[in-house]
Amino acid sequence: MAPAPSSATALDSVRIRRSAIRANRLFIFAALLVSAYGGLLRFEALVGNYGWMGQPRWARVAEQYAVPIARALRPDTIVWGPIADPYVGGDPINYLQYAREMRHFYQAHVREPVFLAVTRAFLWLSDGRDLALSYASAAGGTLAVLATCLLGAIVWSRAVGLAAGLALAAEFEAVAWSVGGWRDDTFMMCVTFAAASLVWLLQRPSASVSTFAGFSMAAACLTRISALSFVAPALLWIAMFAPHDRRADVRKAAATAGLIATILVAPYLVNCWRATGDPLYALNYHTRYYRSAEGKTLDESVSALDYVSGKLATKPVTTLDTAAQGLTIVPFRNKWQGWTAWNRAIGPVMQWLGALGMLAAVWSPSGRLLLVILVTSLIPYALTWSVGGGGEWRFTQHVYPMYLVCAFQAAAILLRAAATIVGKGFQGISISRRDVMGAASIAGMVGLAWFAYWAAPILIAREAIAVDGEVTIMAGPRDRWFFTGAWSTPIYDGTNVTVRVAQAELTAIRLPLEKGDYTMTLRLDPPVTTVPAPHPELRVFLNRMPLMEIDLTRDPRRMGTYRMRVPSDRVSRWNRLDLLASRTLRAGDSGAPFRSLPPDSPVAFRLWYVRVVKNK
Repeated sequence: MAPAPSSATALDSVRIRRSAIRANRLFIFAALLVSAYGGLLRFEALVGNYGWMGQPRWARVAEQYAVPIARALRPDTIVWGPIADPYVGGDPINYLQYAREMRHFYQAHVREPVFLAVTRAFLWLSDGRDLALSYASAAGGTLAVLATCLLGAIVWSRAVGLAAGLALAAEFEAVAWSVGGWRDDTFMMCVTFAAASLVWLLQRPSASVSTFAGFSMAAACLTRISALSFVAPALLWIAMFAPHDRRADVRKAAATAGLIATILVAPYLVNCWRATGDPLYALNYHTRYYRSAEGKTLDESVSALDYVSGKLATKPVTTLDTAAQGLTIVPFRNKWQGWTAWNRAIGPVMQWLGALGMLAAVWSPSGRLLLVILVTSLIPYALTWSVGGGGEWRFTQHVYPMYLVCAFQAAAILLRAAATIVGKGFQGISISRRDVMGAASIAGMVGLAWFAYWAAPILIAREAIAVDGEVTIMAGPRDRWFFTGAWSTPIYDGTNVTVRVAQAELTAIRLPLEKGDYTMTLRLDPPVTTVPAPHPELRVFLNRMPLMEIDLTRDPRRMGTYRMRVPSDRVSRWNRLDLLASRTLRAGDSGAPFRSLPPDSPVAFRLWYVRVVKNK
């Protein structure tokens, strides 16, 4: 006798629940396995770089079994340490001191407490050895792998999460940084858990998810207080764009998460306020470093907000251009480098997939929230990446897991599309009018961004002349508007110098200036040749009027620098600087500075920069 319909429905529900439980358990097991792999690679790097410092007994036992396994699971080209002067020359040596001096968790301090507390715990486990610092940072890097698996599973799918987690586990740039004693791996872990919990909260609001989100956001803020830059916008975004059918529940869950985070973070802010008069002391303190790197006088009263507003007030175009690059291009471009040991092709492919994945995220509510978290978490670094060491890989590594989950989602989309085309042909792919309009809108925004990226240097140069009375036009990736004529592409010569080579007798440079007298400096290198030839010369014209004739013979006293006066009657708003060489030579006969060009290429000289300073 067949069961009643209600009984069949109940049995189906039980089977579905059991299947879901099995799938969840399998995913958890796989995520832990991937995290263990990441932990093995990091432990081996730690032992190779710092193991000579004296391991605690438990670590020596683990080393006997873990290191051989790790070596078998990574390329043979990887070689670690030893590091001769561990933790010197940066923040890690200070973390050790601060962790040892730590009085209580919520102490008022220039460094937030989470990483100091983790380091203090490993100091206890390591019998006070300095090596504890590497264990603390490596633990954060290992848990970040687990967080990446969770993030990908919540935003896209379990397969995407596991693939992204495996990528982070095996990326050797991430592995190398994770054992150096920095707090950035801990911050990456906290941000990734927070991002996963916030997306989960948008999808399935509940008390447990709110608690998870609240603790994750608090941990991120108490690792770097600058995490407030994404916490507040993410909660606001969730409240504004919650699904209509559960908007009240989502808003309640977001408010609960925000309240939990506030309760957990507030004691630290209050203590900093009471002790220093500034609740954001840990953030504002570091403004002095960036001001010092810019050659400015020490002024402890300048806060981070004052620092940013001052830049916007004096040079708005330059500041906005720097911020735009810091939010988009710089953190994205400097990732993907750790795949060389595996295969040189992986990094470029992953980079393209990451870009496509971020575009695809726009079509998903969860993806849009992820993009909000990604961009707003970069705000504290958007204006400092070009100052001092502000462009180091570690400062933006917290967004790498988000890039990775986007990359593997793009790969999943392409694979599904390919499978559909193979099975059903192009008719199997349905594209709605909404998709077309959305794609057109994104293409338009990308086009505008591309135009702004290439046009901004012109406005920046004009701003520099107006504000500073000087401007330097340098060879580089965004110089195409300035250089006209037969110039080579920008060439990086391996000594922190980028140049362009004049490949014809006549070349030109566009200069945006204001009316006035100037001193112009040309920095260029002539060819070096043993072939008998006429004496090389360079004639310089501004707006078709002669300025100077330059003897291109090398002079060690001049080091390739030539100065000339530019009278005001030859200057206009838009100027053309013509450089007329007396001859060209073969690149192969012109010495080491021209070896990067094909030997038969004509060369006249190579230019570093043109510097124009307004005379007072």
